[in-house]
Amino acid sequence: MAVTEHTHNEVSDELVREHAAGWHAFTRFLTIGTVAVVVLLILMAIFLL
Repeated sequence: MAVTEHTHNEVSDELVREHAAGWHAFTRFLTIGTVAVVVLLILMAIFLL
């Protein structure tokens, strides 16, 4: 049975911070977009009543 080496790639802290900031912005955009759609649907339902 062959033994494989598991090595860890070094990742810079700056790259991790950059990616985390990107995901934070993306999830914030999705949250605001979802809330906007829900508010729009509620306003449309009130208009129909």
